[in-house]
Amino acid sequence: MKELFQEIISDLESGETVAMATIVKRKGSVPREVGAKMLVHRGGKISGTVGGGCGEAEVWRKALNVIDTKRASIVQVDLTEEIAMESQGVCGGIFDVFVQPWHNALLPGQPTMRDFASAINASLEGEQGVVLATIIEAGGAWRPCTGQQMLVHENGETLGTLMLPDAPVGLTLQLIESAQKAISTGKPHIENVGATLAVARPASKPHFESDDQPQIENFPGSANAWAEIFIEPFVPNPVLLIAGAGHIAAPLASLAHLMDFSVSVTDDRASFASRERFPTAKQLLVGDIESMLQNYPITSRTHIVLVTRAHAHDVQGLRAIIDSPAAYIGMIGSQRRVWAVFKLLHEEGVPAEKLARVRAPIGLDLGGSTPEEIALCIMAEIILLRHGGTGIAMSEPLRDRYMQRLKRLDQDL
Repeated sequence: MKELFQEIISDLESGETVAMATIVKRKGSVPREVGAKMLVHRGGKISGTVGGGCGEAEVWRKALNVIDTKRASIVQVDLTEEIAMESQGVCGGIFDVFVQPWHNALLPGQPTMRDFASAINASLEGEQGVVLATIIEAGGAWRPCTGQQMLVHENGETLGTLMLPDAPVGLTLQLIESAQKAISTGKPHIENVGATLAVARPASKPHFESDDQPQIENFPGSANAWAEIFIEPFVPNPVLLIAGAGHIAAPLASLAHLMDFSVSVTDDRASFASRERFPTAKQLLVGDIESMLQNYPITSRTHIVLVTRAHAHDVQGLRAIIDSPAAYIGMIGSQRRVWAVFKLLHEEGVPAEKLARVRAPIGLDLGGSTPEEIALCIMAEIILLRHGGTGIAMSEPLRDRYMQRLKRLDQDL
């Protein structure tokens, strides 16, 4: 995402108008998630994707028109045709794509779109979350406001404003609160605003269910005025902080990098915590492990893995981070070694409920034993916890169903 906004900044600096296509709603099985983006240039070049196939081609054509008119638009892509073996890329769902022009024209009372892009890029560079609130559809007196944007930083500061005539005083505060929640979850959603939203929405629009179904907020205001505001969080890559630069740390750092984690490695041995051994790490921190961990800016996006070479380092490291807001704390070691660490820290006064958050022995039981396999076990557990997975083989709940269907086919032959 950071690279996409850097590309927009470069385009705007050269005076080019581009179109950003973003999936804002979805129903059923579709190729990409809400928030997926595609950047379209005037010559037809694209960056990113909203799913490929005929649907993306339709979005691409609309984007070229949006570049010419500088007017935002929504494209609805319907993939609900009957699935057939000869149909490629058919998923069986519907998704709406908001196509927004990004250009240098200055809107009255608003920052430039380059200001928005630069602020988003700067936040991501500084590993801070930020939310872009965009009016993707509006009706009544608010219809001309489609495309207006407001940026909300992680600390609640804003850039720009949504200038809706007769909007309620508390709307901006509501959007700030909604944006900060979105940063925590990392998931975009739609806020519906308007006193007559339920009847004002075009009848041809489909009903989007489940997680994509917005919560309706009713406010007094302009007659028949309504708006759908897309709350879109841009959250920095998750951080993996590895304490101990030994034989497991190297493949673990490489694997985490492939999964778009920002990797930092700390060790008291400069020959181990080296650029040669960790070419993709963002930071290499050489020094006393306990001090390094105490001084590291741990946030709710930080995942900490203790793979040190000694029992003493485990104790020191865990002591330094046990009260941190880290999303994950894992410690390698045998049951005996883990118990020894827990017992010592508990005798020092660390409550049992705090030690219970430590994943030790670390990782999912995948049966592997090499450093690379252990690294995979660790990242598998981190991914499972990040996304609320079950760890169950995806084929498990479906195998019997498929077998029963195949047997019925045999019976019908």
